[in-house]
Formats: sequence, structure tokens, C-alpha cells
Amino acid sequence: MLFLTGASGYVGMRLGERLASRSWRLRCLVLPGDPVDPGNRFPTQVVRGDVRDLDSFAAYGEDVNAIVHCAAVMPPAPADRIREVTVRGTANMIAFARRWGIRRIVYLSAVSAVYAKKNAYGESKAEAERLVTESGLDYTVLRLTMVYGPDGGLHFRKLVSLVKRAPLVFPVPGSGKARLQPVFIGDVLQALELTLSTAAATGKTYNVSGGTVVRLRDLVDRIAAAEGLRRIRIHVPLILCNAAAAALSAALPASFFSSDALLGLTQDADLDHTRFHDECGYTPLGLEEGFARVFGGGSSLR
Repeated sequence: MLFLTGASGYVGMRLGERLASRSWRLRCLVLPGDPVDPGNRFPTQVVRGDVRDLDSFAAYGEDVNAIVHCAAVMPPAPADRIREVTVRGTANMIAFARRWGIRRIVYLSAVSAVYAKKNAYGESKAEAERLVTESGLDYTVLRLTMVYGPDGGLHFRKLVSLVKRAPLVFPVPGSGKARLQPVFIGDVLQALELTLSTAAATGKTYNVSGGTVVRLRDLVDRIAAAEGLRRIRIHVPLILCNAAAAALSAALPASFFSSDALLGLTQDADLDHTRFHDECGYTPLGLEEGFARVFGGGSSLR
């Protein structure tokens, strides 16, 4: 039995579908007020609870022998909520594992955890990683770069939306030279399956990145081309972007255009996955093939 958190999210839902199709028995933690019910998509026992509240799910560890902890909150959510879900939620999952004698835990982290300058999300991910690696459990940490796929992930979908809505001219913060390595959702699922089935993955932190490194400005161009659009890039000085972001965040706290978001878009976010490949066989798609599946009408998640 596998206990899956974040089961109604973009990665969690697709992971649940994949594992259920492989005959895994699943128990999924879903927020009490979440209208999404994973049980309508794949066979699972749904537990209504909150990772921030251990008592809300503490009674559901019977027969569980592994945990995959996907639950997360990303910007533009407030920093205090991000920390509560990421840090307290991870501490609660570790306590849950100890209470029931569950040895195996896989934690989905993010490239933000290793940024030179961390935003609130990156700081919380780094702290959660430390909790997991020092837990004494049989852990694996998977550090994801920007996830993309049909209808997601969150920040990729937002970038696509902005490119599509821009009236010919698309503003890029700063030089646009930040190195990104977007990872296709099917490769994230591959990474999780390899981690659960490979003994060598225990006690390791692996980078889960795509097969292509691309600059932010070039990613914008590739998205526009994939959508059949013509967009002229203009580069806006970061000092002006930060001033605009501060003003907009004050008026619209939930805006994606925030100082935290800018911090993420202007730092290198490429990760070397060679060790994961060598030890577990992880082999991701290049961006061209991944984009063909996202924008070309294909539905294969590999």
C-alpha cells in the first residue's frame, strides 16, 4: 500500500493513475474542501485531511509500506502558507511514518531548493529536504525542474498563457539568459517509478530535469513558435520589473508577477541528471519531442 499526498495536483493525479494501472494499492490524502476526487480517476481509498494537521490523517497508516509526498503550495501563495504546507507538512509526514513503522518515503522537491538566492518557496523546500534526509527513514529526494505537459504544470501553463495573451510584444525580465531545463510530466512519472523500484535509489537525492537546457528568452520563442504565434521579445531592466512587481503585489497579493517569481525566473534552473541516469536508468525527453507531445496533439505520457 502506497500513501500519496498531493493526489489532486498535476503531478499527484497523474502519478496515481500510472501506479494504479501498474496494480499498486493506493491511499490518497486530499484536502477536505478540495472538489477534486482522485477516486473518480483511478482506484484508491481517499482520505480527507491536511498535511498541516497530523491528526487529520494519522489514523490511516495501516498496511502502508511507502509514502510519496507530492503535496506542495507554490508562489503566488503567501510565504507563510508555503512554509506551513512544505515544512510543517513534511515534518508531519515523517511523524506519520514513524508512528506506523513506515520505512520508505519519496519526497518531491524542486530546483528552487538549490538556488543561490532563494525565494520563500526555495527556502521551504531546502528545509523540507533537510528534514527528510535527516529523518532516519529510507528516503529518496527528487528535485524537479520546471514541469510541463498537457494542461500543466502550474508555472509552465502560466508562461504559455502570457505568451498567447501578449499583443505581439512580449516583455522578458532582464537579459532572459537564465538557464532552464524543463522536464516533461511523463519523465517525472518515470522518475517516480524508477525510484520506487530501484534499491540503489534509497538514501539518495536525484535531479529530475529534462533532456534540453534552454535560456528563458529562447523558451519564450519556442512556446510562441509551437502555438503558431509571432512575438517580439523586449527585455525590461530588472530594476523596473521589481518596482512593478512590488506595486502589483501590494494591490493584488495573489499575482504571479511578484518579486519571488522574478527571483525564480532570473536564476539558472538547470540540473544535471547524470547520476540518476547512471544509477537508475532515468532518460528524459528532449524539449523538441516533449513539445511535440504537448502542442502537437499527442497525449502520450510515455
